[in-house]
Amino acid sequence: MEQITFLTGTLSFLLLLLIASFTFLVSRKINFPYTVLLVIVGLFLVPLANTETFAFINHFKLTPDILFFVFLPILLFEASYKIDYKKIIKDWKTIWMLAVFWLMLSAVIIGWGLYFIFALIGLEIPFLVTLLFWVIISATDPVAVLAIFHSIWAPRRLALLFEWESLFNDGTAVALFLVVLGIIMSWAWIDGSTFVFWWISFLTMMIGWAIFGWLAWMFFSKMIGYVKNDEGVEIVLTMVLAHLTFVVAELITHYFHHTLHINYIWISWVVATVIAWIVMWNYWRYKVTPKVEKHVRKFWEFMAFISNSIVFILIGLILSDIDGIEISQFIMPVLITLVVVSVARWISIYLPIGLLNFLKVWERVPMNWQHVLSWWSLRWALALMMVLLIPGKWQEWFEKIQRFQDSVGWNYDFSIKDFILILVIGSIMFTLIIKATTIPALMRKTKVSKLHSFEKFEYFEGNILMMISVLSKLDMMYKKWWIIKKEYKHLKSKYGDRLEKWVKDFRKFLKDHDKSSEKLIRRAVSLHSLWAEKKFLKELFLWNEIGEKNFRYILRKIEQQIDRLSTGKGQLRKVNKWENDYDIFQRIALWAYSEKTSPADIFIRNRARIIIIKRVIAELDELSRYDLGFDKNVFENIKVFYEDLLSKAKKKLNRVVASFEKTTVILDTKLAEKSIFALEYRMIDDMLDKWVISDKLYIKFKDEIEKDFYSDVKNDLETFC
Repeated sequence: MEQITFLTGTLSFLLLLLIASFTFLVSRKINFPYTVLLVIVGLFLVPLANTETFAFINHFKLTPDILFFVFLPILLFEASYKIDYKKIIKDWKTIWMLAVFWLMLSAVIIGWGLYFIFALIGLEIPFLVTLLFWVIISATDPVAVLAIFHSIWAPRRLALLFEWESLFNDGTAVALFLVVLGIIMSWAWIDGSTFVFWWISFLTMMIGWAIFGWLAWMFFSKMIGYVKNDEGVEIVLTMVLAHLTFVVAELITHYFHHTLHINYIWISWVVATVIAWIVMWNYWRYKVTPKVEKHVRKFWEFMAFISNSIVFILIGLILSDIDGIEISQFIMPVLITLVVVSVARWISIYLPIGLLNFLKVWERVPMNWQHVLSWWSLRWALALMMVLLIPGKWQEWFEKIQRFQDSVGWNYDFSIKDFILILVIGSIMFTLIIKATTIPALMRKTKVSKLHSFEKFEYFEGNILMMISVLSKLDMMYKKWWIIKKEYKHLKSKYGDRLEKWVKDFRKFLKDHDKSSEKLIRRAVSLHSLWAEKKFLKELFLWNEIGEKNFRYILRKIEQQIDRLSTGKGQLRKVNKWENDYDIFQRIALWAYSEKTSPADIFIRNRARIIIIKRVIAELDELSRYDLGFDKNVFENIKVFYEDLLSKAKKKLNRVVASFEKTTVILDTKLAEKSIFALEYRMIDDMLDKWVISDKLYIKFKDEIEKDFYSDVKNDLETFC
């Protein structure tokens, strides 16, 4: 056997990454799913890896530790931070029913079905083995789903149903996997208390991830809050959150088992990581410095690309590690497995959702969505990880698996792990090569990808606004002599015609939706104004003109208004602190961070509101100058709404100034200085880029500015009453 060294392992990793990069370029050229093409390439590499010259290709192996502690946290982290928890609140019952029915029905259909059907073709497979396979295959990975979602369009609610059903299944599947594997490994001493023991283990695991995920969120939200404007440190902290949550959860479990000898305490590492970051990113995202947020997102997209590239290409190469097995003898078992798993998925989708739609308990799930849900059950990383955790030959605890095999009369040339691995890889190949490639056609056939009215409105509006921005940019370029007159006229005519076309199509759309067009227009412009509010608030927070407490207070109100409009509700003139729209996490945050509101807080909040509202009104005035294809009175109506808010904010501010005139002048001066510091900050950045100052002087300037820039103006005023 050829010796595997660090050098050959590194060479293998770099070559696989190089192959994956070229595979990505090819997938773009032929319009084929990248992840699917990687698996196919991995299969073609198997015979190449078995040659003496290229044997090193297989030296970088997808071991349980590498997949478990390196790649999986990255993939789960990147998938979960994009999930908007608040938008899925209304569908929690549907998701719960899907997950519960899928697990319950699939346990019967897959576990017992495979047990009896395998026996009919002469394969005497113990029920616990088919049950273990059911647990492994029941996890529909959100990572696999999102990897395909990146390349095709799907309704956001449908995507959220997939993601959250997958997340629920993931946590449950890992917990049940450890329970069933534990029963198999303790087969020689199994009795009634064994099942009680593992049932308690399952419950502690599901409770443990919730507690641990919450604690991880609290800790890292504090850590990130102390870092300001340093993308390197903030990105490192997010990486630490992704991996340390995973690793520490495992260490805690190990401590309970081996030090305290409490073997029924488990923490689900998978869900602890996912929950920690979902809560962190949804409720404490603003702690990441706004201008760093884009770098954080790009970094994790890059890390996910590398992880997906390596893991998907290694799925095919895993087959080269299975020695002494004739793959052809597994064709029939794999085909049977695919049929049984597909039938189980269909039943577990159509039956519960059909019942929910019939009872009209909550928002209906359309039939065409059910077709997509039943077909698109993608599996790979998590299922593969669980298979690799089963002890194999020459691994620790294999003797326990061997003892179980001997006790049930396992007389096959392959082990239980090899048998399950081939079934799982067969299922992965089927979902990636067949299901993933046919989903776009299915979505077109069932019209799932068809835009609804409000999305069409936003589509037309977005194109019109883009053309307006392009024309404004062309005017600026011509005035600054960046383009010649002839080119300017050509481009002006080209994009002017496009604008005219979009306006014409938009008017036709509004005419076709005459009854609902007024409501659609007001809703879209109101949402645009609220997103502008959020953008201007983030700018104030970025330049430290508003502290975290007051930023969080205003942000909650803006996001609540956005949530209301996104779900078709009306915008409120006054947002109550304990409004029913708040979800449980928001309520906990309100309770945990409820602080007494001082006059300084009232001054800062209303000063920020006045600045934000004035900028929103100015943006509405700018938009009203253009012909967007609808009546401009809608801008005037929304401006009246904001002018009313502006008047109220001014009255509150004036009352505070009248009561604390001297100190409010000092406070206002200090806040105004923040804008000056921001200007200085931009100037030294510009001077460094133009080589006017050296790196040494840049650091000196930066330190001097930041000393005052990052101070909390409210805390500086100790005499403020």
